[in-house]
Amino acid sequence: MTTDPMPLGPRAALLRGTGEHREAAAAWLAVRWPLLAGVALLGVLLDLLLGGPLTTVVDVRLHAWMAALPHTGPDLVLAHVLDHTGQRWLVTPVVIAAALWACRRRGSWSSLWLVLGTILAMNVVIAVAKFSLARGLAISGDPQLFVPGGQAFPSGHGANAASAAAFVVLLVARARGTRIRRSTALVGVLVPSAVMTVVSLYLGFHWFSDLVAGALLGVLVVRAGVAVEGWLGPRLRRRPRIGVPPLHSVRSQQDPFEVDLPEDAPARLASARAADTARAGAPDAQLRRRPGAAAA
Repeated sequence: MTTDPMPLGPRAALLRGTGEHREAAAAWLAVRWPLLAGVALLGVLLDLLLGGPLTTVVDVRLHAWMAALPHTGPDLVLAHVLDHTGQRWLVTPVVIAAALWACRRRGSWSSLWLVLGTILAMNVVIAVAKFSLARGLAISGDPQLFVPGGQAFPSGHGANAASAAAFVVLLVARARGTRIRRSTALVGVLVPSAVMTVVSLYLGFHWFSDLVAGALLGVLVVRAGVAVEGWLGPRLRRRPRIGVPPLHSVRSQQDPFEVDLPEDAPARLASARAADTARAGAPDAQLRRRPGAAAA
C-alpha cells in the first residue's frame, strides 16, 4: 500500500475529493483554526489602522445598503429581539447555567472558573480596544478612528454571541461526556454569529468589520481560556497540601502515602516490611498461604 504524499490539508481534499482526504482536511483545519482566526483578526485590525478597503469601502457600502432597506413592521421588531442575544446580561447567565450543569456532571468546578475567567478577560480586552481605537459608530456614519465618543470596534455584541455559542457547544459536550462533531460545533458557532452580524447591520449599530472582529475575538478568547485551563489544571491538582512535605522529599520515601504519617512512621514501616520479607522466606510460608494445605 502506497503512502499518501499529502495526508493533511485542504489541498489534498480539493485534489482528491475522497472521504479520507476530506476527513484529513477537516482534521487539519480543526488543529489550525485558532491560527487562521488569529491571522484574520490581525488582518482586520491592520486594515482598520491603515485605512484598507474593508473598512473604507466594504463597511461604508454595506451600511448604506442596509440603511436603504425598509425598517418598519415585524422585521424591525424581530431584529431588536434578536439583537438582545448579543447582550451580556442575557448570554452570561445562560453560559453560567451550562457551566454549572457541566460542573455537576463532572464533579469539578473547573468549567465554572473557565467561564468566569474567560468572560472577564474578554470584556477587559474589548474595553481596552474600544477606548484605545475610539472608532466612530455606524449610526454617526463616520468610520474613522479616534472619534470623540467612538466605541464601535470591536463589536461587543458580536463577541458575546460567538463566545456564548462556543461555550454552550463546549459545555454541553463536557456535561454529556461525549465529543460533538466538528460540523455540529461549526454550525453551532457560525449561525448565532451570522445572525448577530445581519441584525446589527440591519439596525445600523455596527460596521461590518466591527462584527467580524468581535466574533473572531470571542471564539479566540474561549479557545485561549480552554488552553489555559488545560495547562493550569494538572499543576493545580498536583499542588501539595499545607503541611505536606515538598515533592522532592516525598520521592525519597518508598510509599507515596507516607506523606501524612508522623516522622518516625517511615522507619517503623520499613522494619515491618523487613519482617514480612523474612517471614515470607520461611519454609512453611507457602503452606500457610495455600488454603487447605496440611502442616509439615
